[in-house]
Amino acid sequence: MLYLVYVMRPTAKARSDLKAFWKWVREREDWFYDSLHMTHDPRWLVRTIGTDVHAVEHSVSFADEAAWGAYRQEVHRRSQDPDWEKRRVEQDLWWEIIEASLLNDAPLPPVSDRSSSPEHIHRSSTGQGET
Repeated sequence: MLYLVYVMRPTAKARSDLKAFWKWVREREDWFYDSLHMTHDPRWLVRTIGTDVHAVEHSVSFADEAAWGAYRQEVHRRSQDPDWEKRRVEQDLWWEIIEASLLNDAPLPPVSDRSSSPEHIHRSSTGQGET
């Protein structure tokens, strides 16, 4: 899996009316991801500790690099439509993108697979705990 992750700092406008901000985010998600079937699992998180407290983290996942490529191609195609692009860039009224990254799964089995492994059971029963 691939994960596209953005960290955004809400603007003064967003901070002054959080109800309107989150309403806009919900509407934008519906509009932006409409028919982008290669994207999965959109998530929104708010930082509560660390740098950029109250920054918003947004991620979507892709099954593989081909899906990521198809996404980039479709967003580029849509951006050629002036009305679509005008709506997309209205995000500048609500947030400033401060970080963007593309992450891949590490080559480890999913946690659910590891929890029933004999090694995990042995560590738990001997009091060594989980890592």
